[in-house]
Amino acid sequence: MKSDLWIVFAVTAGFLGFLMGYGVPPMQEVGIAAVGGHGGAPVEETAEADDAMEQFKDLQKMME
Repeated sequence: MKSDLWIVFAVTAGFLGFLMGYGVPPMQEVGIAAVGGHGGAPVEETAEADDAMEQFKDLQKMME
């Protein structure tokens, strides 16, 4: 009986850990590791980022 309870805990913890792996985005996408080890220096803006932002703003206007 005692070992059955630990088996249930292990299977539940494994399943929840698996689901949390899919539920939590990678650190790079949320900005934690996006600075690339520059000690918190801001990421440089590029022309590609500006183009992507313009496309996003255009999409927002279309949705309104």
